[in-house]
Amino acid sequence: MRTQQQRVFFLAPLVLVVVPFLIGPTVFGFFASFTNYGPTEIHPRFVGVSNYVSVLRDKQFATAASNILWFTLVTVSAELLFGFALAYLLRRPFRGQGLTRVVLLLPWLISPIAHGVMWHFLTNADIGVLNYWPAWLGLNGPPSPLGVPGTALLATMLLDIWRKVPLASFLLLPGLQIIPAEQWDQATMEGFSVLNRVRVVALPWLRPLLLTVAMLLIGDALGTFETIQMLTGGGPGSRTVTPGLYSYTYAFKAHNWPVGIAAAWLVVAAVLLIGLCYVTLMRREVA
Repeated sequence: MRTQQQRVFFLAPLVLVVVPFLIGPTVFGFFASFTNYGPTEIHPRFVGVSNYVSVLRDKQFATAASNILWFTLVTVSAELLFGFALAYLLRRPFRGQGLTRVVLLLPWLISPIAHGVMWHFLTNADIGVLNYWPAWLGLNGPPSPLGVPGTALLATMLLDIWRKVPLASFLLLPGLQIIPAEQWDQATMEGFSVLNRVRVVALPWLRPLLLTVAMLLIGDALGTFETIQMLTGGGPGSRTVTPGLYSYTYAFKAHNWPVGIAAAWLVVAAVLLIGLCYVTLMRREVA
């Protein structure tokens, strides 16, 4: 009885924070997506799924969905691949390993907004690093890759990969380090190549962890917003707009809260669907 009272005592502060500041607004936002609610709306009324229909019929949202699909496929695949490769190189102890890991993790420790602002100025066509040497030589420098329709989305992908590869590596490294050294030695003595060693030794151990890291990266990619807002604002045109940015634009710039809320909940639905797939795959792994 006393133990139960202690649990309630320690959980009470968490409940006091989570319920009014997280669960409450979440529930309110969900129900508001089925109304015409807005800060200036005097008489909110129920409108059914019309907000969702409006979003799904919008060509700009279709473009945003296409952008985030490619963004997620490319960035998550690259982050897992390069993150694993980096973790593989760091798996053996060496002098300065702790400091190396901290330094490599710095890109992830930078907030998404600061990351976006930093690279926005570094790639700026007038004052960025790309134009420093051409300007010093009196030549015209190249345009910013973030401002060219054909390269803008790819550039945002590369910058996202640069930021999250260290995180993927940091998460995968403990899994590689717990693999018994005997298994690596056995694979080496049998003449396995590096790729075969990874396939035969590492992947069976890391499959559940890889699924978990992939889930985290996919969820984060689907909700991408702050970095894109700072880098390109969704431009040029709508080449880099994402559902998260679409939701923000309609809710806070166009002051169309119902459409913005509905778009946000479509992103939530996509993340929940990925989460359901993750749970199903993990159950198969355990079985």
